Amino acid sequence: MTNDIQRHATLLKAAARAAKNITTILDPYELLQRTVDIICDEFGFYYAGVFLLDDLKQYAVLKAGRGEAGREMINAGHKLAIGGNSMIGASIANRQGRIALDVGAEAVFFENPHLPKTRSEMALPLVVGDEAIGALTVQSTEEAAFHDEDIAALQTMADQLAIAIQNSNLHRQAERRSRLLKAANRVGKEVTSILSIEELLPHTVNIICEA
Repeated sequence: MTNDIQRHATLLKAAARAAKNITTILDPYELLQRTVDIICDEFGFYYAGVFLLDDLKQYAVLKAGRGEAGREMINAGHKLAIGGNSMIGASIANRQGRIALDVGAEAVFFENPHLPKTRSEMALPLVVGDEAIGALTVQSTEEAAFHDEDIAALQTMADQLAIAIQNSNLHRQAERRSRLLKAANRVGKEVTSILSIEELLPHTVNIICEA
């Protein structure tokens, strides 16, 4: 019992450290990749990956993964159907964390040649408001590596990640709007100084494309 309490306290502290690091990163690629590295380094897990919904919200697409396995799956366009036969798909559809303790008992969730050593997995939804935008997978080489209490500890970090992803997207959108406004202002100024329509139109197009 004491060991379980100590273990849970360790997870909570590590989750807090990870969440603090996550919330300081604005670049979307760095944010996701750094997250999976933090999880594996802080908790000592075998693998972690971040999935985000596609535009049609039919599939969860792997956007970041630990190590060579993660890179190979990303390059292969690895994705999982929402609500399908996968831990990730189920966690997003139900907006609830899921744990699979035994690869043998739930082999359908673990049939992945890139991760042959996985023996247990936890999937945590990334939720903003009432909407799931993706999910986090955490995998271990040990059977029964996760407990129900682990969902509470790591879900806090997943919630922070979801907010950080949203903030990153908002930051990127704000930067894009700023570039467009500057381009519009530049076009407005140069319209008054260019009298030739043959020169004005291509010049305007170039400004917009650059922005």
